[in-house]
Amino acid sequence: MDIKPKPFLSKTNPLGVKICESENFSFSYLFPQYWFSWILILLSFVLVYLPKPMRFFFGSLLGKLIKFSNRKRSNIAMINLSLCFNSMTLEEKENIHDEYFINLGKTILDIPSLWWKSNLSLQNDCEIINGHYIDNELSKGNGVILLTPHTVSLDFGGRSISKYPIISMYKPFRNRLLNWFIGKSRSKSTDNVIVYPRENFSFKKIIKALKSPIIFYYVADEDLGNRNSEFAKFFDEEKSTLISISKIASLSKATVIPCINHFCKSRQKYITYIDEPLDPFPTNNTKNDATIINKSLEKLISRDLEQYMWSLRLFQTRNNNKKYPYPK
Repeated sequence: MDIKPKPFLSKTNPLGVKICESENFSFSYLFPQYWFSWILILLSFVLVYLPKPMRFFFGSLLGKLIKFSNRKRSNIAMINLSLCFNSMTLEEKENIHDEYFINLGKTILDIPSLWWKSNLSLQNDCEIINGHYIDNELSKGNGVILLTPHTVSLDFGGRSISKYPIISMYKPFRNRLLNWFIGKSRSKSTDNVIVYPRENFSFKKIIKALKSPIIFYYVADEDLGNRNSEFAKFFDEEKSTLISISKIASLSKATVIPCINHFCKSRQKYITYIDEPLDPFPTNNTKNDATIINKSLEKLISRDLEQYMWSLRLFQTRNNNKKYPYPK
């Protein structure tokens, strides 16, 4: 039987949804089909308590292994870099490509800390820069849409802002045990959050909620086809850009604020950088809105190109009959 995924939420959440309506543990997760997953979960617990330098060392090796063993993703990353940076030399693109996979591997081995550690402990590893932009809008009674791109440490960005009332979305895992185990880390008991599965997401509820001082944490750089999208330049290539956020901001009167999360090597912390609110936004032109969105994301991604998720299919929807760029 196909069971639809449910939201993850804390007991206190912005929409007042009851815990019984959320994704919860099922005794079916004890069946043999999930035993290998339980082994992985146990290993993740051990991993968390290894010294961070050791985790990052093994993470670097893991990233290199991913690069060489998953040629498909490696090729996608290189194609994206070639499309985005026409004037960059091949050596520069290869350096970003290689460092991206190293950063990916490091983060994969550090992510289990989000599953096992308390929010108080995790906040010591996180920092927000320019949080006053959020505070100013919430203090006025405005809703806030935090516009963020995919970086390798995206989930740490969600944890860093967990002191606020938050609505967000997640893409469910096919493995229901892992979906439950990983998903519950996004709604710790100290939070005020609700995270909806992407395919069961009510924009009407979000628009209504954003008329009060609540944050909608929205990942804005995916290519999900032509629907609710406009083509606009993303670095040097036209990209199908979601403009749903324009409609939500217009109807809710929420303020749109770009942000990004990176790991800062010098400070050994996950930094969530908050940029200035987009103003004016939305405009009366969806094409202009798509351009504004992409320009704001470019600015943030350029703070550390090596930590952006270059292995996503950023340009799978093509304009003017352009050739599909990725290997099939």
